[in-house]
Amino acid sequence: MIGAGGFIGSHLCEKLMMETPQKVLALDVYNEKIKHLLEPDTVEWSGRIQFHRINIKHDSRLEGLIKMADLTIHLAVICTPADYNTLPLETIYNNFIDARPVVKYCSENNKRLIHFSTCEVYGKTTGSFLPKDHPLA
Repeated sequence: MIGAGGFIGSHLCEKLMMETPQKVLALDVYNEKIKHLLEPDTVEWSGRIQFHRINIKHDSRLEGLIKMADLTIHLAVICTPADYNTLPLETIYNNFIDARPVVKYCSENNKRLIHFSTCEVYGKTTGSFLPKDHPLA
């Protein structure tokens, strides 16, 4: 799961650990939101989730990690509405062009890929639609 440390990725990792027997290779530049899932020997899913600090733009480990997986879920995007207005080309480039190696490696290695977009394509972030006391807010 690329972008495992983000909003959707962290919740999906947690759900997978709690409700399935799946193993997860969690890739991201940050892991603060999934640290509780990574603590060794303190939780029932210890050993089923592996974190790799990786930036998909320039990390030679990406293809090898994709080869190890049955499915790649790509969630890594810039998720800041202001960037779409102030840095539109850089944001589009980061969210789509930088994902090309992921698509390429999945294709070349006959791996399934689920590629997500961001909620910014609708003009607002998910959090802006949720009540303040909502568990996902």
